[in-house]
Amino acid sequence: MDAQQLFTGYLAFCMALLGAAIGSFLACAADRHGLPTGRSRCDSCGHVLAPRDLVPLLSFLLSRGKCRYCGAPIPLSCFAAEGLGALSFGALTLRFGPSPQLGMLLGAAALLLLLSLIDWKEHILPDRLLLVLGAWRLFWAVLLGENWRETLPDMLLGALSVSLPLLVLSLVMDRLLGKETMGGGDIKLLFVLGLYQSWLQMILLVFCACVLALLFAALGKSRGKEIPFGPFLAMGWLVVTLWGEGWVQWYLSLLM
Repeated sequence: MDAQQLFTGYLAFCMALLGAAIGSFLACAADRHGLPTGRSRCDSCGHVLAPRDLVPLLSFLLSRGKCRYCGAPIPLSCFAAEGLGALSFGALTLRFGPSPQLGMLLGAAALLLLLSLIDWKEHILPDRLLLVLGAWRLFWAVLLGENWRETLPDMLLGALSVSLPLLVLSLVMDRLLGKETMGGGDIKLLFVLGLYQSWLQMILLVFCACVLALLFAALGKSRGKEIPFGPFLAMGWLVVTLWGEGWVQWYLSLLM
């Protein structure tokens, strides 16, 4: 293992710690419907939490998922947010290393985690956050000096490749069945995610999201309740960002 690989591994470890901390912060933001202010407290007893209660991942594990002061269970969503933040930040850093593109992807991953937490709790994907996610991609396109004559058509193709057909299909199905078949927020999210991926990768993203959602349902985690699709689209984005390009190239090589 050379020095570059060692540095990338060390950086990935640091970014995983940062991701866990950001995940903890975003979980609080999702619970409080905005930026958290003031001291952190137990939702059950109101006791102010000490620094030892706020260490991402470790505090939950050491306390066995319960408040040290009243014994009330700590929401599993907090631990999940910290774990997913660590996983996404660490994996993206290992995949792309110290590069300008990494900054764009880490920011997108954080926004997608926040969107997923809100969608999971409230079954809504706020338009303002979707706009921020789209603006984040455009900001980095300018910062990285991308050629707009090439980048803009690719962005539009990726954005419309899946979202537009699904929009048409959902409108037809809504009319036939007399009820909403797919949330408008999911279609908007697909449009924004297409700014980050090629049209082929978007097809793969939807496939991955469907597989993950079906696995989740098959494991009985839904318990007969309606589950939001946004978090699975976000996980599909992460999978495709990490490995999608290689998978697409492998598939195209089979056709030649």
